[in-house]
Amino acid sequence: MGTGLVAGWRRPAVAATLILLLLAALVSAAALRWPELAELAVLDRGAVAGGQWWRLWSGHLLHLDPAHALLNLGALAVILLLAVRQRMLGEVIAAAVLGMPLLSLALLWLDPALDWYAGLSGLLHGLLVIVLARRGGAIAWLLLGLIALKLVYEWRFGSRWEGWTVITLAHRLGAAAGALWATADWLLAWARMRVARPGP
Repeated sequence: MGTGLVAGWRRPAVAATLILLLLAALVSAAALRWPELAELAVLDRGAVAGGQWWRLWSGHLLHLDPAHALLNLGALAVILLLAVRQRMLGEVIAAAVLGMPLLSLALLWLDPALDWYAGLSGLLHGLLVIVLARRGGAIAWLLLGLIALKLVYEWRFGSRWEGWTVITLAHRLGAAAGALWATADWLLAWARMRVARPGP
């Protein structure tokens, strides 16, 4: 039975995860290797206003340096593997595809001084909140509490990476979006349970 379960859903899910990670790594590596590509993909306020809407997605796949890319891609790998374990890979992918442009637009709207943005960290905060909220349990809630403390610290003191100022607003927006997604998921599950429950 365990072998059938793995053959039935886990192997395709793991394969999909590896493909996603490979694509993200290739885009990141190509942009680091060819600055011209990065110029075409970075989330740029003026370019988006000019109709280059793909940047709302592609900007999240760019990184400032190889260490930044490895850190973000490593975190993405952990989140995707947790999603596979919890059989919610499709939901996490959907949240990422929808979350990228929404996060980009929110950043540009809420921070008028922000001219450009690159990196997965904002999106990663949201996806991690979704996965942990679905998992539940003491460890998951402890980690969610630590994420909240991290966000408060960043909001109060800021953060830097190799001389770059980290756009911590992206982390707060991502986490807030993840919390909203998880809340909506919980409400839908509660509503289904109420509908399915037989009357007295």
